[in-house]
Amino acid sequence: MRKHLSGGKPLLFLLFQKRWLLKLKYCILLLFAFLLLSQSSLYAQQQTITGTITDENSQPLQGATVQIKGTAIGTSTGADGSFSISVKKGQVLEISYLGKAPQEITVGSENPINITLKEASASNLNEVIVTGYMTQKKADLTGAVAVVTPKELSKNHGASNVMQSLQGVVPGLHITTDGNPAAGNVGIQVRGLTSLNGANPLIVIDGVPSYMNLRDINPDNIASMQILKDAYSASIYGTQGGAGVILIQTKKGQAGKAKIAYSGSVGFAEFNNKPQMLNTDQYGRALWQAAVNDGQDPNAVTQIYDYEWHKDANGFPVLDKLTPVKYLNADSTMIAGNTNWLDAISQRGIQQNHQLTISGGNDKSTSLLSLNYLENEGTQIHTGLKRFTVRVNTEYKVINDHFTIGENVEASHMIINDQNAMHDALVEPPIIPVHTTNGGWGGSAVALGMDDYWNPVRGLTLNKDNNNKYNKIYGDVHANVMFLKNFTFHSQLGLVYTDGYHRTIQFTYQEGGGKFNPISSIDQWYWKESTLDLTNTLNYKLNTGKHNLDVLAGMEANKYVSETMDANRQTIAFQNYDYAYLSTATGNMSMSGGGNKYNLLSYFGKFNYSYNSRYLLSGSLRYDGSSKFGKNNRFALFPALAAGWRLSKEDFLANSKTISDLKIRASWGRNGSLANISSLAARTYFGSDYNFTSYGIGGLETGSLPSGYYRVHTGNDDLKWETTTQTNIGLDFGLLNQKISGSLDFYRKHTDGMLIEPPYLGTFGEGAYQYINAANMTNKGVELSVAYQGNAGKNFSYTVRGNIAYNENVVNDLPQSVTYSWGGTSQKGDGIAGHPWGAYYGFVTNGIFQSQEEVDNSPVQPGKGIGRIRYKDISGPDGKPDGVIDYDYDRTWIGNGTTPKFEYGLSLNFTYKSFDLSMFWQGIAGVNVYNGWKTYSDFWNVWVQNGFNHPTRVLDAWTPANTSSTIPALSLNNVNDELRLSTYFIEPGQYLKLRNIQLGYNLPKSFSSKLGMDRFYLYVMAENLIMLKSKSFTGPDPETPDGASYANPYVRPQVFKAGVEVSF
Repeated sequence: MRKHLSGGKPLLFLLFQKRWLLKLKYCILLLFAFLLLSQSSLYAQQQTITGTITDENSQPLQGATVQIKGTAIGTSTGADGSFSISVKKGQVLEISYLGKAPQEITVGSENPINITLKEASASNLNEVIVTGYMTQKKADLTGAVAVVTPKELSKNHGASNVMQSLQGVVPGLHITTDGNPAAGNVGIQVRGLTSLNGANPLIVIDGVPSYMNLRDINPDNIASMQILKDAYSASIYGTQGGAGVILIQTKKGQAGKAKIAYSGSVGFAEFNNKPQMLNTDQYGRALWQAAVNDGQDPNAVTQIYDYEWHKDANGFPVLDKLTPVKYLNADSTMIAGNTNWLDAISQRGIQQNHQLTISGGNDKSTSLLSLNYLENEGTQIHTGLKRFTVRVNTEYKVINDHFTIGENVEASHMIINDQNAMHDALVEPPIIPVHTTNGGWGGSAVALGMDDYWNPVRGLTLNKDNNNKYNKIYGDVHANVMFLKNFTFHSQLGLVYTDGYHRTIQFTYQEGGGKFNPISSIDQWYWKESTLDLTNTLNYKLNTGKHNLDVLAGMEANKYVSETMDANRQTIAFQNYDYAYLSTATGNMSMSGGGNKYNLLSYFGKFNYSYNSRYLLSGSLRYDGSSKFGKNNRFALFPALAAGWRLSKEDFLANSKTISDLKIRASWGRNGSLANISSLAARTYFGSDYNFTSYGIGGLETGSLPSGYYRVHTGNDDLKWETTTQTNIGLDFGLLNQKISGSLDFYRKHTDGMLIEPPYLGTFGEGAYQYINAANMTNKGVELSVAYQGNAGKNFSYTVRGNIAYNENVVNDLPQSVTYSWGGTSQKGDGIAGHPWGAYYGFVTNGIFQSQEEVDNSPVQPGKGIGRIRYKDISGPDGKPDGVIDYDYDRTWIGNGTTPKFEYGLSLNFTYKSFDLSMFWQGIAGVNVYNGWKTYSDFWNVWVQNGFNHPTRVLDAWTPANTSSTIPALSLNNVNDELRLSTYFIEPGQYLKLRNIQLGYNLPKSFSSKLGMDRFYLYVMAENLIMLKSKSFTGPDPETPDGASYANPYVRPQVFKAGVEVSF
């Protein structure tokens, strides 16, 4: 018999196959009949409900979810907000939409059903929010996630950086900023400092991760924001989530008729708390006082004043008359002036913001286009920011809505001039005029003994067109595939691209006092960076009555690349921007350039489970690898787990009239940190610098010398991630049917293996610097937020929201080689371990010497004298005061740094008919800051340069006739080393500020509709209107206390604006 027939298959196999197919056919027929009967029975019991879902402005909401409660059966609304679903009478429909307050409707006889979804409030438990690759109902959250409402995002209309609007809004989110118009100096910490290397929170915009400056994006395009604070919430981002995560969702197009909206504001900013500076007469008096305090003849120490003075009966000097010199230069073109240099550089900076948005679509496609122009002039002349932004997003649904594809793209162009002449304006003597009589620049009278000052008006004016220009594109293309009912595959390719450019001229100039710059130059700089991110996820959702399961698995690949080039060439024949290029300059030229790149590869999974929305369990796992770390520790695993229990769902609280919601939750997890380290941190690398490595080996050689390479850094194959482990216990509560709501969180966050680059012994040779994992740090704290919503009658409603956060930071330990690098001495063994990062280590002052007897009976202190600061003798070699003031034994920890222990915010919102009034207060407490402004206001000469101008506070300095003063006697020299860090400069840094107040009016709908408008809203607002601070703080503003730098920070300005919002 033949073994094989057609196709080479055994006969027995073919017979078996035929019988199997026959049985399968019968089974399919039976199953079809069963399903047909089941459907007939089902339809006999069900009815089809239709309806329309709209927002508060009667606009249809496309994509709203309509689901039968306790089942997986649901549908979504079309372009006109309509839906249709088959349900049984008595079943409950759950209607939800991202950013809106969900509703539940019990099916009865009403058909159709029209539903209006209102904007979600802070107390809404059913609000759907984004939690990292997934969405989740707020009621089912097990982590510490703060949701920022659209109103909170937009309260600072026209803010350059959206984070300025959130200062004090979210407990545990610490934001620092100054008055720089470009808003680039914004610092962000989530639950304290996570790393000694200053790790920043991860910014995720529409699912694309980056560390971009949020100044670069348009705040008016942001729809919602979530702050992931605990380890579980942020752990899904693994190595990048150690310092917290900020999730941003941008505005999308909505289905329905085309909608056009315009919002605009115009106003101005002005210098706030401007220090009162010495005028020419006061400057001369203070200079005279400093000279006589030192026992010198005032007329011998200056050529710009003539003094007449005598001594009284007690031997105290008395000034009778001072006369400034008439001319400050030899050709008599610079007449002695009386210039207030802070006023001279100040301006009322115009601020304006204009946004036009067009959106619309149908049930198969939606689109949005927005155009924005923002201009913020600084409070210093010729400074400011201009930003042009365009945003486009579209989305298409095909194949019966099983396949969705779309994109989100925003492009911006920025022009920035953020030069800062604050220091120059503070120190330039008032006797110097801005201009000479022939129209030239006034300036330091060098021939009369003045030090080398800079005319700040000249600097700001000559550099008014020396702008930095930036282009940024960020966005993504994405696709969703929904299959097998409960599965969704999501793929997204994201890009964040930035380039920067400037072509700046250094102009020649001649000041009337003799200072000049004869050499012109042109500088051309170019920089670009890009981040490309690919994410693929598979999501499975199962809803079987009381059981709800949401599972996600995914991978992510991220690539970062940057390049920079800078070239400078001297001598330009024509100093204008039409001519000045590197190729047209003829003098010496220097060039530099560089680049950077690194990769990140990740695999992750996450699940959320709830039983009857009562018992909650969540977990995540991420496996990350980075090219930044050593080959032995390139990958790391980051797990997290969280659980919650909604006690208000239990029988013993279900009928409570007081408690409407009560949930306890706990989470634990680990995150990593890239810690702002170089991509070469784990590698040995070398440099090639001719000036550094060239050497005449043969002796006296001419021409080019032999050169080579030098080692810059030593690698470490064992270098690994900084790891942050955090435990969080939280309580969410609602009272009186959610009239009162809030949350309370306790956390402990420990960062282990922080990267340190310690010094090395010279015997190791050049370039032996090496990163190691060594330092540890802990943050622990408490966060409380409470909201109350009420009304008084039909037309008046109000909301009060408050929050307070406490954080305590401590450095646990450091490697021995760097134990005293940030304070402490080896003699005392009192390093920074056990103290907060940034704590101050210095001397303790003990008043001012009042008499020669006090001076003679005090410890040895070089430079001590009557009227000088007295320092406390703390210790000596045997641990006891030794009668000598020195740096080894008499310094101690005198302050906990600039990070406050307490931060709080209070929001008040009132609505009466068509009017609304809102105000927001923000404050900090439990902080002592270094007041660097005192180096200007309390001393005459403590800097390298001499003869600074000063605030008028120096006029109250100690003299024999003013012994009650706490300001040391003025002196021409700093013989007592009074610039040293001491408690003299440490002052209370607490403050309370009225950050924002706004009054608005909504034109009644009945009137605006006649004009063809859906909405017409007018408002006026002010920022930083009121500040309350400690009387002991002597500077302008404790928020920006560090005035000791040669680039003094901008003080936060006051801002006043009026605006309008219109939609058609």
